[in-house]
Amino acid sequence: MKRPAVILAVALLLLSFTLMTYRIIWLKYPILPAAPEKVWHLSMDAHIEGGEKETTVMIGVPYTHGGQIVVEERISSGALSFNLLREGINQVGVWSGTVSPRSEIIGYSSIIQIRPQRSFKNKTPTLEPYPSNVGKEEQALARRLVGKWDPLPPVDRLRRVAAAVKGIWGTPPPEDQDLREWSGFLEKHGYLDAFLLLLQAANLPARVAEGLLLAESITNSTLTWIEIWTGQEWESLQPEKGEIYQKPIPLLPLTMGGLPAVRVINGELSEIRWTLNREITSQWRMHFERIIRSNRFLDRWSLFRLPPDFRRTFRILLLVPIGGLMICVLRNLVGFPTFGIFMPVLMALAFRNTGLAYGLGIFAGVVLIGYLVRRWMDKLRLLLVPRLSVILTLVIISFTVFALIGSKVGLKELMAVGLLPFVILTMTIERFFVITEEAGVRKGLWTAAGSAAVATITHEIIHFESLQLTFFVYPELLFAVAAFQVLLGRYTGYRLSELIRFRKLRSPS
Repeated sequence: MKRPAVILAVALLLLSFTLMTYRIIWLKYPILPAAPEKVWHLSMDAHIEGGEKETTVMIGVPYTHGGQIVVEERISSGALSFNLLREGINQVGVWSGTVSPRSEIIGYSSIIQIRPQRSFKNKTPTLEPYPSNVGKEEQALARRLVGKWDPLPPVDRLRRVAAAVKGIWGTPPPEDQDLREWSGFLEKHGYLDAFLLLLQAANLPARVAEGLLLAESITNSTLTWIEIWTGQEWESLQPEKGEIYQKPIPLLPLTMGGLPAVRVINGELSEIRWTLNREITSQWRMHFERIIRSNRFLDRWSLFRLPPDFRRTFRILLLVPIGGLMICVLRNLVGFPTFGIFMPVLMALAFRNTGLAYGLGIFAGVVLIGYLVRRWMDKLRLLLVPRLSVILTLVIISFTVFALIGSKVGLKELMAVGLLPFVILTMTIERFFVITEEAGVRKGLWTAAGSAAVATITHEIIHFESLQLTFFVYPELLFAVAAFQVLLGRYTGYRLSELIRFRKLRSPS
């Protein structure tokens, strides 16, 4: 094998491997785009009752960030208008308008993928001031209660605070007077404000979050919890029980920073229902949203940026070189005879509309009819171009007859026959006649069978969805295909069919 061909093939393989590695490691592309992925399907339905004034409903909804990907958002607003707004770190859906006397029904749904966040150093959040409803004496009380824990790391301080609100103060315990004052504060303000006060006094940045428990459920209320910064990550704490959620945290935040998840102005919600279901989808569907929002160079030039109709076309088109590679293998290594080089690939593409079984039947029928007419035409001694023109006309007539039959019996596959490559079929009929005349009917039928077999194999490859998605996400794989095509182009050894045909010559006499 010549060295330039090997160097070119290796260069193409390295290019393909380098681009794929960059996408997977640095851009976080899925290794197996068609692999199943567990996601959550969130839906919300609410009934709004309004008055004479314009009603506004504001509901926190999830959005894409480092810990989750949100796709396939759908909104129903009835007669109301809808806007999606950002309020700080929150995303809020706003429905507004005049509510009819029979109330209005609004809805929201989305697909959410929860993914673990990478551990890296974040900027420490700013410690918020004490709440306005907490007086100086209560602030001083909190400092006396938690001051002994100042030397501890943030994680240990959080554990001590969580235990203290449940009444476990450790040794030495606080003074009786401080405990009585603390019990009064807890009874007056509740567990949420009590935790916020102690966390503030312990120099632990905290924020209130409201959302849903990540479990298959239907509920009409949301949960409230506290997120605490421990120096490296956020910990989540349930204020009513004083318990810290274990990782991975089974919570879906809707709003952060104390912003209510649901707000209504000039109206009320007579009913609201949140539904969470576990579903399985392909990784590429979740990856699509990140590609669309990314500004990286390879993401900006991704095939995901094409309009939907063109994306479907290129999912098929990118596998055509695989069909070409398969023809190289079957012809040069195995020894399959075919009518032409690319006829099987074009036939396989056409079989997408007619179906494989109907496509092969139509192919066989048209070739047989064309062959019989071609034998009769041989007596007319026509020149090549007029003869091919007559065969072309015959092919079109055959297509028309098949379409009319399909219309009568209700078979869409027969009506899609016009998508078959009629020029290729015309040349196939001519080739079939020539081979039959020169090498016999057996050789002609063998070549036709080889063409049908290659077209069938190529059809199955093109329709393999996992392969479609892989090449669509990683189009640089075409360089690897080209590398194998170059290597096959330099192969000059025996074909498998030749080894079988001449096997007696290798056996001892």
